[in-house]
Amino acid sequence: MLEHIKIQSLDDFFTDLSERSSKGVFFYKINGYSEQICQFVKKYYNAARISGVIIEGRIPNPDKDNLEYYNEIMGMDFQLNIEFITASLRKWLPRMSAYQNSAVSSAIYKILNDLGKSGKNENMLKNAYIKFMCWLYYKFERILSQLGDNKVPKILYEGTASYYELLLLSVLSGAGCDIVLLQYKNDSTSQIPDTSTVLPDELKVSGMAGFPEYFSLKWLRDEIQNDMDIERLYGRKPSVVNCTNAWIEGKGLDDFKKEIHARGSDPQFFYNCYVRINGVEDKLSYMNELYQFQMELKNSHRRIVIIDAPLPGPSTDEISQIKRGNYKTCKQMLAGLSGNIKYTANAGLQSIMVKSFVDVILEESKQEGITLNRLSNRAVYLLCWLKRYQGQLFANWKIPDISCFIYMGG
Repeated sequence: MLEHIKIQSLDDFFTDLSERSSKGVFFYKINGYSEQICQFVKKYYNAARISGVIIEGRIPNPDKDNLEYYNEIMGMDFQLNIEFITASLRKWLPRMSAYQNSAVSSAIYKILNDLGKSGKNENMLKNAYIKFMCWLYYKFERILSQLGDNKVPKILYEGTASYYELLLLSVLSGAGCDIVLLQYKNDSTSQIPDTSTVLPDELKVSGMAGFPEYFSLKWLRDEIQNDMDIERLYGRKPSVVNCTNAWIEGKGLDDFKKEIHARGSDPQFFYNCYVRINGVEDKLSYMNELYQFQMELKNSHRRIVIIDAPLPGPSTDEISQIKRGNYKTCKQMLAGLSGNIKYTANAGLQSIMVKSFVDVILEESKQEGITLNRLSNRAVYLLCWLKRYQGQLFANWKIPDISCFIYMGG
């Protein structure tokens, strides 16, 4: 049996067995919600989907057919000793290796022995044993063959688990599975005395509150599918992403002038700023300050576009150059319109442009009452402006170059 250990961070759940501080597994319950918890559950869901089991609602009790088949193969004998359980598992689940058989039989024996010590009679222990055996065969056989692997199999349980379900989860934890219980309302583990088995630890992070009404694994699947759809819209994934404003000091024009290499050094980011300045500190000197600002930017060899008038709308000719179709959904529209973003001189820059375009329009689509036609018009305008200014802003662009777009009076 593997040791039941505690995490130091949420990332620990996704470490291989050989990378853990001690050879053990994690068994946690989540009774509250935060954005960090949401992102963790999404990642854990994907891990369990690939190499584990996801349970939504109660595990069905063995039905008549299940019990008849079990009786036909195994009979109804029961003995509370490790030799009997080991031999029974070898016959009932023959695909398990010797190590896996030993891990599961030891975990079952420990739970049943603890139950016996707590006052359960032999008939109750036998019923629990048969229920465990049926559940292992019909629901968890997929992960039993992964026990002992370096990549630890994962179980995600949604809802309020029954008493015997919690006992089985304790068996699987002891046998070598990571387990997370999502408990939206009631803490089901309160029904088990601490002395009877291993109970899950409670996962706590800062800012947790009650689960929102909409949250469920079904909702999470929809979110994951939406994320996958958006990834497809991006096409080629950019090698770098923007780190906007996180590095600035709030000094306005001085932040713009800050050397690119002094803004940050993480190679997965380019460091830019997006700032709106209302008013001036000194009416008498600000024109000179703007002139000096422009000269410093030019001397640093950064590409600059300055618009000192209302931003001209796209011309009829510019709009006619945007290839469009008939769209039924926002994502369909984005898939079609993003094909207008071409920058053959630098495929990496093109992928950044596409991602930015998709993100902006998706954010616009969240506005209440906006129609697909209006959204399409905004997207076309954005593409026209991008085509108009990209030559001035991005000629010979390379990482970590940062151009400047300055809109006066906007």
